[in-house]
Order: sequence, then C-alpha cells, then structure tokens
Amino acid sequence: MKHIPQSTITRNRKLILDRWMGAGLELFTGTMASSSPAGETLAGAMGLVLDDFDGRKGDCAEGIGGIARFLAIQQLPPSRSLTLFGALEKIIGELLHDDAERQAVRGRVQQLLLEAFDRFMESREILYRMKVEESQRKMHMLLRRAVS
Repeated sequence: MKHIPQSTITRNRKLILDRWMGAGLELFTGTMASSSPAGETLAGAMGLVLDDFDGRKGDCAEGIGGIARFLAIQQLPPSRSLTLFGALEKIIGELLHDDAERQAVRGRVQQLLLEAFDRFMESREILYRMKVEESQRKMHMLLRRAVS
C-alpha cells in the first residue's frame, strides 16, 4: 500500500481547502459565508486537517475536533454533517493519478470520519447535558419563586 500523498495535498492546499470549504458551506444552503466568523472557524479546522493529513504532526486530530464541534452545534443530523469527509476524499482523489494513492487516501478519510463521528457525538452529548442542566436551573429558580 502506498503512503498518503501529503506532498500533493500540501502543494494543492489552497485548491483543496477552497473546494472542501465550498462543500462545507453547501451544507448550510446560503446561510453562512466563508468570511463569517463561523466560516473562518471551519476553514481553520479544515486547514489543520490538510496540513497534517498523514497524521505525523498531531494537528489533524485538533482539526477533526474543531470540525466535529462546529458541526455538532448545527441543526444537521450526523449523517448529513459528516458528508464533508466524503467530499474531501473526492476532492483529493481527483488530484491523484495513482490508484494506490487513492486507496491510501480513502483509508485515511475513513479513519478521520470515524474519529470525527466520535468527537461529533461527544460534543452533542455535552450540548445535551448543558441544555438539561440549564432546564434544571430554570425549574429550580421557578420553584424557589413559587415557594417564596
């Protein structure tokens, strides 16, 4: 099996990032611009993934976490949110001429997708807990007012 073509990704970083970001923005049907703070946050996390796609520096995990947290707060189901990684595989795959490299990228994207799903669900659980705790606080305050 070939190694992940990090040099190709680095050389084509801007093109890949622009196209991947476009795929990400399509999830939100015109409600978000790449120049918005949310768009910049997503682009920053995507950049970390691309810069360490082969996973040698450790920045990729940070980028995956950022993408997963960003997607978790959106009103999209996981199945739709995480299509972003299929888009990345397609974008990089179109730049490669070697089937073995495409296969290596496919395998790496599958790893990233699974990691992103785990991080996405962790973030959703945290958000759910925060909402439950906030509801409990509100209920407690209402009960205190009713009693006094």
